[in-house]
Amino acid sequence: MTATPVGWLLLAIVALFFLHACWRLISSRNGSAIACSLAAYLALAVLLDCHEEPVSVAPLLLPFVYGYAWLGIAAVMWAAANMKVERRALSFPGQDPRLAALFASQLALHIGVLAFSPWLAWRPLAAYIMAPPLLAAASYAAYRVMLMVMRRRETCGAPWPAWATLCVTLPLALVWLEHWLAPWLLDFT
Repeated sequence: MTATPVGWLLLAIVALFFLHACWRLISSRNGSAIACSLAAYLALAVLLDCHEEPVSVAPLLLPFVYGYAWLGIAAVMWAAANMKVERRALSFPGQDPRLAALFASQLALHIGVLAFSPWLAWRPLAAYIMAPPLLAAASYAAYRVMLMVMRRRETCGAPWPAWATLCVTLPLALVWLEHWLAPWLLDFT
């Protein structure tokens, strides 16, 4: 089996998303964010270890493919330590707005996919599992939107209306993009 240009493009999307998330974590110099991402890697590797053989490399490599899942678990851990729920926003006092936007967008993505999958015939969850390039692109777009919203505020926080909108629109966008892109990409791969 040979790789096609579209296959290389899809692999590049996943790799670039992963590299951007790592760069954002490292450049923030936030010890708790780095520790949360390392703990999330271990948690995801344990969750993905479903082989009966004693030594398997797949659980160690799959978190790199599912970088958005790795980042989502890290976001839950980091938010538990650093997020303050206020009346008007989710605030992250004393944190880098870019890092807060990354984790807030990942929380919105994961809560939206988990909450709306039963009502959308489990299609957002299916896209989550079977389309890493689509999720990487959607995760990055959500991060950029959340960063734009958070930069307009004086304090480091995600306003409830913007965050809730992301929670609702991301699963709907995943379903629409999966429905539109899957047949098109299968013609080229």
